[in-house]
Amino acid sequence: MEYIKLTWDDIEEQCNILAREIKEKGVPFDVIIGISRGGWVPARLLSDILDNDEVDTLRVKFYKSVGETAKRPEILFSTQIDLEGKDVLLVDDIADTGESLIATVVHLRMKNVRSIFVATLVKKPQSRFIPDLFVADISEWVIFPWELYETARNIKAAGNSEEELRKAGLQE
Repeated sequence: MEYIKLTWDDIEEQCNILAREIKEKGVPFDVIIGISRGGWVPARLLSDILDNDEVDTLRVKFYKSVGETAKRPEILFSTQIDLEGKDVLLVDDIADTGESLIATVVHLRMKNVRSIFVATLVKKPQSRFIPDLFVADISEWVIFPWELYETARNIKAAGNSEEELRKAGLQE
């Protein structure tokens, strides 16, 4: 497997790019919802950059390990905000298969939102869901700075060698 390891500086730059494009496009939003767990950090950064403190989370579980998913995404925890008639900026770190984003958008539509604009830092070429806005289109397995230890544990648990950890940039 091929990997790309993003840094905190990469994330800050990508969030600034997203924020600039959201402003330029005049995207309406009342609330920012970060998909947990990967969308938490970008949602919080966008909240700061875009000066909107109406932020909530929605937990979706789909990935079991590096490259391993469940049969379908499961909404484990829904937002606690009344979203009826609201414009939502939905944020996640990546549109990989797109399945989590599809499930989340369907879930949010059932809450009678007025609109949903989806922004991710990264989109993969094979994603079934194309976000309204994304910064990078990357085919490698993306390692975000908030999941370094988790990814290393998953690579080890899959019986991979120390060489695989070095290849992922997770070991010197």
